[in-house]
Amino acid sequence: MDEQLLIQKILQGDTASFRYLYRLYALSALQLAMSVCKQKENAEEVVQNSFINAFNCLKNFRQESSFKTWLLRIVFNEAIRIQKAEQKFQWQEMTQDENGEETILMSVPNSIEKKEIKEYVAKTIALLNEKESVILNLFYLEELSIKETAAVLGYSESNVKVLLHRARKNFKNVYEKM
Repeated sequence: MDEQLLIQKILQGDTASFRYLYRLYALSALQLAMSVCKQKENAEEVVQNSFINAFNCLKNFRQESSFKTWLLRIVFNEAIRIQKAEQKFQWQEMTQDENGEETILMSVPNSIEKKEIKEYVAKTIALLNEKESVILNLFYLEELSIKETAAVLGYSESNVKVLLHRARKNFKNVYEKM
């Protein structure tokens, strides 16, 4: 179904059309959120908040890009916001620790994938830094173009290319060490 038509229906009060968009883009949104947050609970919260924000702000959507690109930008911004709040909370906990020890927690997405190679790829991406993880997810898993990836992240296309190059290089290094 045409995105513009769906958006018009949603703006006219057709909630079934919004459910259709949700089913269409929820997995993409969750994968992006997992790239940033690393914890499934936080990523799910990000996706829920993002879809609520998208629904509430749909009348402001200018359709200069696809709905998916616009939504993923909302997801990315919300994930960064949640992640910053989480890091602040963790930092406060660490300052109260008597031993002064820091614990680094890393969680890998709990996806049900049958092929072992996909599991290694997901684990490898989870071990990369936030920018690299996000770039690889958007470009390879979401199959966004350089231009669309730049729009989602708010970077220039040349910056996306540089980050993508670095992410590929680091991915290879981390993958080979596993």
